[in-house]
Amino acid sequence: MKLRWLGQSGYELQTDGGRLLLDPYLSDSVNRVAGRPRLLPIPVDPAEVRADAVICTHNHLDHLDPDSIAAMPAELRFLTTAEGARQLNKLGRERVRILRPGDCVNLGDWTIHAVFARHSVEAFGVVIQADGLTLYFSGDTLFDPRLAEVKSFRPDYAFICINGKLGNMNAEEAARLAHLIDARVSIPNHYGMFASNTEDPHKFTDLVESGRILTFNQVYDLT
Repeated sequence: MKLRWLGQSGYELQTDGGRLLLDPYLSDSVNRVAGRPRLLPIPVDPAEVRADAVICTHNHLDHLDPDSIAAMPAELRFLTTAEGARQLNKLGRERVRILRPGDCVNLGDWTIHAVFARHSVEAFGVVIQADGLTLYFSGDTLFDPRLAEVKSFRPDYAFICINGKLGNMNAEEAARLAHLIDARVSIPNHYGMFASNTEDPHKFTDLVESGRILTFNQVYDLT
């Protein structure tokens, strides 16, 4: 499996037979709406997105981005919350499936589990399985002991938010969760996109032996 960090909580996952996008923020809509310009370049032209599905873990602009979605091909399938589905429908999207924690979807090479998250709006995390690997993405969430239930999936990789603002764990809480989950590799995310809402990822990796920091827009071969 190949993985590319698109910034914030956005990822592209690719196998030989499929592709998923998770929380892709591919515009500057937060700046348009709230005066918070993106600090990273746009890594993918949304008009060129090809994927088995786009997963939006909740209805916030940097996860379900209307400007990105408006430019994406009409045939794309979306997986999101009930609130997110209403927003996608308003944007003219019809291929939308609602996920709730405990739901599981099989799409091509992918098995996608929606898992618990505790955020300021309806939200979920995801466990994604393909190519013999299991990846956990926290999405946006405050710390809660129930998050550690994903340990039962035995994740190879855990991607955990660290920014500590706007309904998210801080780096110390994220490190605590990483130790509870005990994934083979633990990766901080949800930082570096906005000057007003970022964190130093080394605060996480200094506390987590399995911690690794990804380079924006670099493709990684996961094993």
